[in-house]
Amino acid sequence: MTKQNVVTTPCCACDRDTRHDVLANHIESEYEYRVDTHYQIVECRGCGTKSFRKVIAWIEDVYQVEEDEWEVPKDVITYPSVLKGHKAVPDIDRVPSVVAEIYRQSLEAITVQSSILAGIGLRATIEAICNERKVTGRSLEQRIDKLAKAGLVSTIDADRLHAIRFLGNDAAHEIYVSDPNSLLIALRIIENLIVSLYILDGAASGALDTLIKNYTEFETLLSSKLSVATKGDELPLSRILGRDARRFHGYLKSHETQLISNITSGTYTKLSLGKLDSYAGSKEKFQHFVIL
Repeated sequence: MTKQNVVTTPCCACDRDTRHDVLANHIESEYEYRVDTHYQIVECRGCGTKSFRKVIAWIEDVYQVEEDEWEVPKDVITYPSVLKGHKAVPDIDRVPSVVAEIYRQSLEAITVQSSILAGIGLRATIEAICNERKVTGRSLEQRIDKLAKAGLVSTIDADRLHAIRFLGNDAAHEIYVSDPNSLLIALRIIENLIVSLYILDGAASGALDTLIKNYTEFETLLSSKLSVATKGDELPLSRILGRDARRFHGYLKSHETQLISNITSGTYTKLSLGKLDSYAGSKEKFQHFVIL
């Protein structure tokens, strides 16, 4: 196949209009009502991605734009479809499979302008996130409120999720067709939620000193500290943890209570209970632990 000409058309990899070489062009004509349909294989001059382009030229409806210039109305369909200017969630493979799949299908519905299905899909994405996070309730309204109460989303974000719930309900029950701009805004809200809950959370835990609220994570950190500590030392918990004690942000006391219980029952064997005494000149007395 030889390159015949150059067209400007959306690129599914560049997410914008770029110049493409036409690698192949097959034309079918309809003469009763003059219409030419071009079936084209095109290649982006920027990234080299190949795609399919269908151009319907309505020759019967040609109109004059200048004294010696005429314009033929055209409908252009590209495959894969392109949502120009939009970048999908990065590292989507790190997101739980159910959430990732319903997000992908919702994005595809928006891209191909299946507005009713897109509205339902965006609402279903919220449902999937609630299921994955084990947030229960008799209705999605209650579950969104619980997301906020659990601190998984802010109050403002919860209000936005309710708006998407309304959009999805209208699509499902009233067969309401949302306008493209509303869907794009709703998509952006869902993507920000996915990135916050799954992408940034995972990245931050490996690169930043994030807060630790879960006792299991506390015990894991404590064990890592003890692996390099001197056996026989008798120290308060804050001294063993060092600067990482700040990561528990009000949870350290409850974790210490659980730790003492586990030591007493014999389920945690890397420490034993020591004296109750002051430390570093403080007036308050702290529980000390002996490193085994």
